[in-house]
Amino acid sequence: MGSALGVSPEWNGASGFSSSPSKESLTVTYLQAADLSQELESDALHTLAIIDYGCRSAFSAIGKSLTLEVHLPPLTQPPFVEVWKSSAPVLCDRVQDIRLAFTDEFVFGCFEAVEHSGKELDELSRVAYERIFEYCTRSGFSHLLRMWNYFPAMNAEQDGLERYKRFCIGRHQAFAASYQKFASILPAASAVGTQGGPFQVLFLAGKQPGQPLENPRQISAYEYPAIYGPKSPSFARATLHRTARGGQLFVAGTASIVGHATQHQGDPAKQTIETLTNIDAILNRGRHEGSELWDINCSEGLLKVFVRNQEEFGVVREVLEGHELGKGHIQYVLGEMCRKELLVEIEGIWNLASLPHEEIHN
Repeated sequence: MGSALGVSPEWNGASGFSSSPSKESLTVTYLQAADLSQELESDALHTLAIIDYGCRSAFSAIGKSLTLEVHLPPLTQPPFVEVWKSSAPVLCDRVQDIRLAFTDEFVFGCFEAVEHSGKELDELSRVAYERIFEYCTRSGFSHLLRMWNYFPAMNAEQDGLERYKRFCIGRHQAFAASYQKFASILPAASAVGTQGGPFQVLFLAGKQPGQPLENPRQISAYEYPAIYGPKSPSFARATLHRTARGGQLFVAGTASIVGHATQHQGDPAKQTIETLTNIDAILNRGRHEGSELWDINCSEGLLKVFVRNQEEFGVVREVLEGHELGKGHIQYVLGEMCRKELLVEIEGIWNLASLPHEEIHN
């Protein structure tokens, strides 16, 4: 059994709907690992990416699809994999350290590198982002829609500075060198500490841009004060991607933060509630963005929940099961958050549908 969401981005940001709308669509599915082979046999040519979060080697013989292993152990059984598919045929390639799967309209890629002793994370993250930007610019997939950053020991110190803060320095340097006033083009993103494995930056990019959205309950991450590190995190709270028929909302990794301060330290239940309140605020912002109202069904989201401490998983799940957002399709994994005091983080994907004209004015 699987759960899926579809997307067909066609929005060009500055001038409205694209004059040449994409005929492609993307589908994101959480699929039981045991069903993966059967799924691929039926539609292997359209598989864009397969992500295994448990490092179980569930796809040891997939073929040409982009297959990724992220060391975030699953907290529920049976295990799931994340499958991205396109309505158009998919081709694969490799450019330097970036593995790629692409169609005419979209590319899903992953920069992956093993860290070496003596090389600080800020340098590695800068190089990773510079290479991703270079590839996207040259290939024509120049609009980043969503990014995911994974690396081990996120909260450990490296030469006197927390590794997450070093990562933020390198990412900021790359954005600042490549884009003027880059806050206006930042994609939604997540950064999660893994249980080992390489440094990885996953990304989805397209030929039409999305629209960054911020959370009115939070200070934009790129405007955080210096107490959180030499350079602020470079990401948007969400990316809204519109089409003539609707679109999709990518919500970044979201935690128990109001303004810029962590809330409810030491209490996983209250942190989960605060996180869900933040997601509700982003969804509400998405519903009222632009000249139209958008129908976003809270209970139909595709959620990924990162839990810091395995013993607190039951508490987090209980809160989610009692919330409307918890009625969607959820994958729970073990991972570290960007701040040591954060115990849970949630990201998600929601479909958009434009409300009928008469509903907008009622």
